[in-house]
Amino acid sequence: MKAYILKITFEDITPLVWRRIILPAGATFNRLHETIQYATNFQSEVSPYHSFGVEIEDNSITNNEAIIDEYKGKKYVGRMVKQPTRIKIDSFLEKYGQFIYNYDFGDDWCICVKLEETVEDYYFGYPTLLDGEGTAPPEDVGGPPGYEEFLKVFQDPTHPDYLRTYAWAEEQLYLPLDIDKINEHLKSVKYKKTEWQYIDHDNYFVLSDKYRSPDWIDLDALPNKDLLIQYAVACVNLYGIIKYPKFMEIYNSQNTHVSSSELLDLLSNPLYEKKLKNENILVYRNALIHKTMEELEDQTRLIQSVVGKPFYVPEKKELLRYTDEFYFEKTSHQEKLAKMLAKDFLGGSKVTVKKEIKGLVLELQVVNANVQQVLQKFLTRFEMKDMEQLNQYAQVIFDIANNTRIWENRGHTPEELFQMEKHYLKPMPSTFLNVIDGGKTGRNDPCTCGSGKKYKKCCGK
Repeated sequence: MKAYILKITFEDITPLVWRRIILPAGATFNRLHETIQYATNFQSEVSPYHSFGVEIEDNSITNNEAIIDEYKGKKYVGRMVKQPTRIKIDSFLEKYGQFIYNYDFGDDWCICVKLEETVEDYYFGYPTLLDGEGTAPPEDVGGPPGYEEFLKVFQDPTHPDYLRTYAWAEEQLYLPLDIDKINEHLKSVKYKKTEWQYIDHDNYFVLSDKYRSPDWIDLDALPNKDLLIQYAVACVNLYGIIKYPKFMEIYNSQNTHVSSSELLDLLSNPLYEKKLKNENILVYRNALIHKTMEELEDQTRLIQSVVGKPFYVPEKKELLRYTDEFYFEKTSHQEKLAKMLAKDFLGGSKVTVKKEIKGLVLELQVVNANVQQVLQKFLTRFEMKDMEQLNQYAQVIFDIANNTRIWENRGHTPEELFQMEKHYLKPMPSTFLNVIDGGKTGRNDPCTCGSGKKYKKCCGK
């Protein structure tokens, strides 16, 4: 089957973003448009008001309905308006070798479509992404100038607009290049019959091909399988829930590249799925989830709380420490509390002090933890000599809470997010408790958690 190998390159942006695609001859400009949309981070399928145009010879080829309705059979900016579903790209490619695909007349993206090679041995009825480089711009970013400004903020966690920009990028599905996933989508851009008689396959299951990856993965040959499982455990322990694109981004940034098809085959293998389950990690269709989030209501609550927040990604050695489900990062505030407890109540017992700190941090890490209640529960176990001492303990516990990594912040501490954008997120308040002298709350006194109920009807149950 005759096919064209095209290189599609964004103009006027850095770093360079390009895709190499092979598609069967006979594609209309509309099919080319669909192919480019799938190969980038554009979303015209969900934003149909974003149109495209190609000006070539005396033709203005566009899917812009307003232009088509007004100029049908007429000239628009000196060219005859033509609908993209009726014109094939073949003759233009072979005559000129390249042309400019203009997308979103507001953002005004210019993408060079260049013919690299014409082949006769491609047998699939749909396009295939062969190679590429760079993360494509998100939809509605404002064209090349807007994308330049976007990158300045998106890549700088100290920028005052970083959190809002990150949240917007996540909403726009600004994702790294995933060739396997794109090729799954490109199967829907089918406009010719696949010539299976020329393809090495088993019941339409591709075994090998010059242009497309096989539909099977040899797990025995996949390197670092145990390391992938360790990363899965560590990431879920740190984040609670992690979708596969982000997991791959983290893993690939610190290790040899793994593709999405390799990852999904590994996770769907019963042996490795069981290994994860033994570590309280559940494999879902699009994400890895901690077993404590098994209930849909809990998943929904956590997902809603993390939307738009950036991931804390430690370096490899630190990240892998989270393979221990009970690991937590040590802080100076924890050390301060340990010294206070050893001196005031626990007689210098390091084992008991360590146990107390661990129990406190683990309670603070619980999803939707009520810090006031955790604080109350902790302090009522110790006999405070006066209000000053109690407030000293309250302050250091709030400092620990503000500097504890939690799932709701995708591994960040409240203090870290506060520093990223001080006017957007606030850390947990360092509120002093209203208690009676001696450090204990009377059963009929107002509860110190601020609920308005009596202590015996609230935290004192």
